[in-house]
Amino acid sequence: NYLCKKWKHSFILEGEAVEEIQTFLDDHIVKTQTMKGSPYAKFMLPEILEWEKKLLNSQDNLEVWLKVQSIWLYLAPVFSSEDIMKQMPVEGRNFKEVDRAWKNLMARINENPAALTVMDIEELGEILNC
Repeated sequence: NYLCKKWKHSFILEGEAVEEIQTFLDDHIVKTQTMKGSPYAKFMLPEILEWEKKLLNSQDNLEVWLKVQSIWLYLAPVFSSEDIMKQMPVEGRNFKEVDRAWKNLMARINENPAALTVMDIEELGEILNC
């Protein structure tokens, strides 16, 4: 398992794995779009369109995921301070919700890190956009 690496009491996406996945997605999106334009692939057009949608959705989710991870990594130490939690109770409660969702998502992904399985998690977009 190299998609995630341990970070304090959770997991984060590992840089090399992310680069590999981004390269894979870019490559397969181009190949899929090329196939979509081929007259020899017209009989498979519904499957090609479905695969293209899955790849583009995965690319979008990964982009949002990396943004969320970056923000979470920045805010986790800030909101671990009791002083900050007292000064900003509403924001602290909001961060705790995000923190719980993040840790649950990352633990779930660490159990089954196959990229296509991860990107098929139905509520992935919802979790990342909360």
